[in-house]
Amino acid sequence: MSEYQRIQEEFDRSARLAHGVIARKLDQNESVLAAVDALLLSRQKFDMPVLKSFSHQLLAHYSQLYTFEFFQNVTRDNRSAFLEEMQQRFGKTFFIRDFDISGRRSWLPAPVRDQHLVVTMIEPDIPAASSVYGFDVLHEPRFAADMQRAIRTGRKVASAPFDLYEGGRVYLLMQPVFLGRAAGAGAAGRGTLIGVVALVVYCEKLLTIAPNEGVPNDLDLTIQTVGNGGAAIYSAIGKHQSSWLPALSRLEVSLPLVSESQPFSLRVGKDVFLADFKLIGLLLREGLILSLVISLWLIYSQRLAMRKAQSQADEALFLQSERAAVALNAVHDGVIILDTQQQIEMANPMALSLLGVSREEVVGQPFQNAFRLIGELSSELAEDPISECYREARTVVLPERMQLATARGHVRLVEGAIAPLFSRSGSLTGVVCALRDMGPVRQRAAEALEASELRVKEHLEKLSHVARLHTMGEMASGIAHEVNQPLTAISNYCQASLQLLEFGEESRPQIESALRLAVAQADRAGEIIKRLRALVSKRAMEIRLIDLNQVVGNCMFLAEYDLKERSIEMVQLLSVYPMAVMADSIQMEQVVLNLLSNAMDALRDEPVMKRHIIIHTRREGKKAILEVRDTGRGISPESLEVLFHPFFSTKQNGMGLGLSICQTIVEQYGGLISAENIPASGACFRIELPLSQTVTAPDAAPSAAA
Repeated sequence: MSEYQRIQEEFDRSARLAHGVIARKLDQNESVLAAVDALLLSRQKFDMPVLKSFSHQLLAHYSQLYTFEFFQNVTRDNRSAFLEEMQQRFGKTFFIRDFDISGRRSWLPAPVRDQHLVVTMIEPDIPAASSVYGFDVLHEPRFAADMQRAIRTGRKVASAPFDLYEGGRVYLLMQPVFLGRAAGAGAAGRGTLIGVVALVVYCEKLLTIAPNEGVPNDLDLTIQTVGNGGAAIYSAIGKHQSSWLPALSRLEVSLPLVSESQPFSLRVGKDVFLADFKLIGLLLREGLILSLVISLWLIYSQRLAMRKAQSQADEALFLQSERAAVALNAVHDGVIILDTQQQIEMANPMALSLLGVSREEVVGQPFQNAFRLIGELSSELAEDPISECYREARTVVLPERMQLATARGHVRLVEGAIAPLFSRSGSLTGVVCALRDMGPVRQRAAEALEASELRVKEHLEKLSHVARLHTMGEMASGIAHEVNQPLTAISNYCQASLQLLEFGEESRPQIESALRLAVAQADRAGEIIKRLRALVSKRAMEIRLIDLNQVVGNCMFLAEYDLKERSIEMVQLLSVYPMAVMADSIQMEQVVLNLLSNAMDALRDEPVMKRHIIIHTRREGKKAILEVRDTGRGISPESLEVLFHPFFSTKQNGMGLGLSICQTIVEQYGGLISAENIPASGACFRIELPLSQTVTAPDAAPSAAA
């Protein structure tokens, strides 16, 4: 009981220390916002660079702060000016966006509202969070109520916890920013709302306590809300001592964290094990003595057993050596054993046949006098495989096209390996060379394989050409309309020029303008025909560095009319960085056009308001991701299993080759294509390709386009 009371007292003291550390971090969070508020109060107008520089300095001192963010107030009146300013900063494709929580967890354009609170600053500028710029936080269901309460009261308010898009659990500590207010004027004199500054507090770092704080690392710490049953926000499990015995009891205490803006409490817990009591030492000593007695008995028993086993092992070793000798003589591979001095100790009949010598000529001689292993067509000085095996003491597999040059001047193409021999103590006692004569069989097999690969490649190119022609056939009406438009315009401009000639010299400027417009339309028609010829031409692959964003742009040029004709809204969410991959541009355009054609067919029976196609490109680690989504009815489970099988099609007159060829094209570049259904939102086709290592993301790039 006295020992248990000591454990309780140590736990209470540790819990109070942990409570003090966490409470101090919460005070630091509020102090940071107070410092920002004082900085902005001292200025006549809002200065974003000053706020960014000041927040950068503050974040360096507090590990629990993940980022510092600013949500700018945008009303219906200043929305146009705000978008113009942001487009100068982030690019012409900047837009105010909402986050689709209930759907695919993707960004959607936000409608025009009376008021927005838009993310315009994130410090530090984390690449993984770049898509958050433009996010309307005021209309996010997770933050709306807390955000409005902060604006209404003018005080600091903590949001409900949430998971970051890039990983980790955090919560927002928000402070509204008003300009033109007087110090101490209260809610009535707060001035004009400029926006809301927010600290993104990392829950894991909030509960991380440094070793020099004197808090044991075996405490379970949990931050929980005050009221509503005390729901847990985040828990950090301590490093408990491993024990096969269950815990005897558990100590827990809940301590309030006095913070008006962060109304939390800290629950501290610890499991009490038998090892925590200082009575275990005697049991360990008794166990050690018993273990020594048992060990001595086992040693004596094993010595008796070893004497009996030694005689049996000698007999088994003789039989094993005899079997090994017979096997070496019968095996079809040449086996040569060298000793520590690199001299030939033994060679089986097949090895003697390869070397063209007798046993007496080579046994006891350095192996260099009998044979050498030479790499065929080697352009540089390479280490001999046998010497490498002696030096590295590991098995060396002979590379392809290895030649065996004998002392008699014969050269043979061989394969095999050089393996080390070790003694019982682990020291190197020699090596074993296993060699197999490949001869003309290897040459014929290589020629047959090369011819087979060539036929497969030619067949794939033919199928790919057929699929491109089929895709162009399905898009024929749109392409004809695209070519007919510039031709019609050229005819109209030429007719107008003929009529203007009747007015004499005074109509010369109008004639020159009409002819220049006709030339521009002719160039457009020529560009359309050039793209079509490149896509349907039967040509060899040109694998080079391409940008998937440019591939999407080329496909949009060809599919533009079909999208308008079918009243389909196209949304492009392109990566802010170049999506550089090694591939053939025409083949990748074929893949994207096929996916666009399938998506347009899937929306044929949908209402006009529900016809949307989304193309999304992004980076995930070392992979480039391209997704084509539609808002159709999705793919049936039966079709999803065989979607990429050859000659399977859900279309009435479909060939069933499109998706199969797309899969072959993507996989030949080391990629992967897959399909899935998005609940209540249609189908999604996903392409993964390895990013090129020769191109890195620039410091500044245009933001995602929609």
